Amino acid sequence: MSVCPKCGAKVTSAVKTWSAALAQTKSAEGKSQIFIGVFECPTCKTRFRARVRHAQKLEQTANVKNEMVRIKGVWDGLMQTLKALREKIQMLEMERKNLLDEVASLREAAESRVASLEGEVGQMREEAKALKELLGADDNVPVQPLPAESGSNSS
Repeated sequence: MSVCPKCGAKVTSAVKTWSAALAQTKSAEGKSQIFIGVFECPTCKTRFRARVRHAQKLEQTANVKNEMVRIKGVWDGLMQTLKALREKIQMLEMERKNLLDEVASLREAAESRVASLEGEVGQMREEAKALKELLGADDNVPVQPLPAESGSNSS
């Protein structure tokens, strides 16, 4: 923990830390390096450097490791989601292809049915015409047009 030189607020964690080697002197603990950190005051937003205790350095290292583990977990989750989405996309594309094939086959069936019905209608018209000619010689029998013909003759 450090104290802000500008406003005197207590700053608990460093923004960044690094070690610095002491060339000629050793500390009381027999170590030839110290840890320095950049702190940012939460009150006045002033950035300053201060010595960091070794325990704070270990705590930050543990935090970084925890964050790396968390990030790896998030990454793995994203990869699983991506894989699931790709599988769903593939299934949807396959279903789309099958539906388009089914529509094409239904269209062909409908067109063939239309063609056969048109042929049947043509034959019925010819038969009706022939019957009209046969019955037309006899004026006493009224001739009624077919329902399909009456709709097409009115236009």
